[in-house]
Amino acid sequence: MSLRRRLLVCLLPLMLLTMSVELWSTQREALAAANSAYDRSIRGALKAIEANISTASGGLAVELPYRLFELLELTASGHVYFRVATLDGLVEVGNLDLPAPGLGSLRPDTPVFRDAVYLGERVRMGALLTQVRLQGADGPSTPVLIQVAEQARSREQFAEQFVRNSLLRAGVVLGILLTSGVLVVAWGLTPLRRLEAEVRRRRASDLSPLDTTALPRDVRPLVQAVNLQMHRRQALADQQRQFLDDASHQLRTPLTTLRTQVDYALRVAADGVVSPEVTHSLQAMVDQIDVATRSTNQLLSLARSETVEPQWHRFDLAETMRATVTPLLRRARQRDLDLGVEVPDTLMVQGDETLWREALSNLLDNALRYAHPGSAVTARAALESSDDGAMWVIQVSSHGEPAPEALRALWARSARHERAFVRGVGAQQGGAGLGLDIASRIAQRHGGRLHIDARASGAFEVTMRWPACGDRRAAG
Repeated sequence: MSLRRRLLVCLLPLMLLTMSVELWSTQREALAAANSAYDRSIRGALKAIEANISTASGGLAVELPYRLFELLELTASGHVYFRVATLDGLVEVGNLDLPAPGLGSLRPDTPVFRDAVYLGERVRMGALLTQVRLQGADGPSTPVLIQVAEQARSREQFAEQFVRNSLLRAGVVLGILLTSGVLVVAWGLTPLRRLEAEVRRRRASDLSPLDTTALPRDVRPLVQAVNLQMHRRQALADQQRQFLDDASHQLRTPLTTLRTQVDYALRVAADGVVSPEVTHSLQAMVDQIDVATRSTNQLLSLARSETVEPQWHRFDLAETMRATVTPLLRRARQRDLDLGVEVPDTLMVQGDETLWREALSNLLDNALRYAHPGSAVTARAALESSDDGAMWVIQVSSHGEPAPEALRALWARSARHERAFVRGVGAQQGGAGLGLDIASRIAQRHGGRLHIDARASGAFEVTMRWPACGDRRAAG
C-alpha cells in the first residue's frame, strides 16, 4: 500500500467518525432545544390553569385559558389536551383518559415534562402538582394534578429540519475536509515524488549522494541512510574495478610469457633436439595455454561488463563490424569457413563501441570454433521496427553440431525471462560458452536483450537487440 493511500485510509475514517458523532450530538441538541422552547409554552399553560382553579362553590372548578390554548395549538400545529384532577380521582376535569405521570417523579409546584402516546399519537406532556383547599380557607389542602399535553409533530419537524440543515452543512464541510485532506497529502508527498523522479532519471552507475536540503526533516534520515549505502556500493565497485585491472595484468602477462617460452621450445624441438614425445607434450601445452588465455580474457570481459558503466556515444556500427571481422578472416580460411558481413555502408548507433566490439568478437569466436567446415558464418546489422519501437540489431548465424534438446529449451527459457544465458556450446567442448554470457550482459547493459535460435538441424543464430532511442536509463 502506498504512503498516500495509507494516509488517506487513516484520515478518511477518522473524519467520517468525527462527523457522525457531531451529527448525533447535533440531533440530540436540536431535540433538546426544541423541547426547551416548546416546554415553556406548556409551563405557561400549567401556571395559567393553576391560577384559574376555583373552589368558591365548595367543589373544584377550572376556567380554561382559551386564548393561551389557541396559541399553543398554533405553535404545536395540532391539538392541545388538558386534565385537572385530585390525586384520589374523585374530581376530574378535561381529558380524563390522559396518561398520568409517575407520582414518584412529581414535586409540589415543580413542572415535569415527558413524552407519551395519547390517542395513537406522540405527545409532549407537562404535569404540575399543586395544593388546593376545597372547603374554604380553613379547610384541609388537597393535592391536585394539572396536566397539559400537545402533539409532538411540530417540535419533531423542527428538530428534523434542524438536523437536515446540519447534515447539509456537515456534508459540505466533509467534502471540503476530504478535498483538503487529499490536496494536503498530495502536497506533503511532493518532495518524495521529486525524489522519486530524481532517482528514476539517474543512470545505473550514478551513485552520487542525493540532495537532502529540500526534503522534510522526517525523510532526511532515510535518504541519508540511502546515501551511505550508495557510498558503500561505490567503494565496492571501485575495489572491483581495481581488482579487475590488477587481475588483467597479473594473469595475462604470465600466460603470454609462458606461451612465448613454449613456442620457443617448439622451434627448438623442430630441429630434432628433443624427442617426438616431448614435442607432442609441448604442443598440448600450447593448446591448453590458448584455452586458458581465452577463458581468462572472457572471464575478465564478463566481470568488466558487470561492473563498468557503458560509455554512450554515436559510432558507425557497420564500420565496427567490418573491423571486427577482418582479423578473423585468416582463421576462418584455416577452418574452411565462409566468413562474411552484411551491413549497410553506414549505420550510426548509440552505445559503447568497445563493449559491442567485445560482444561481437565473442559471438564470432564461438561461431568459428563450432561451425562445420565448409559452412558459412555471417554477421549482420540493421535497424528494425518492432512492437517495442525501433531497435538496432546485430545477428551472427552459423551451422554446427545440433545442440541437445534440453539445452535448446534452456536457452528458450532464458530468452523469455531475459536472464544471462548459461554456458551452452562450450559445456561439452572446453567451456567456451562464456561468450554468450558476455554478449547477453552487454545487451542488457544497453537496455536490450539477446536471443538464441538453435534448430535441431544445427542452424544457430544469435541476435542482440537494443533500443534505437539510445535511452541510457534503460541500461542496467
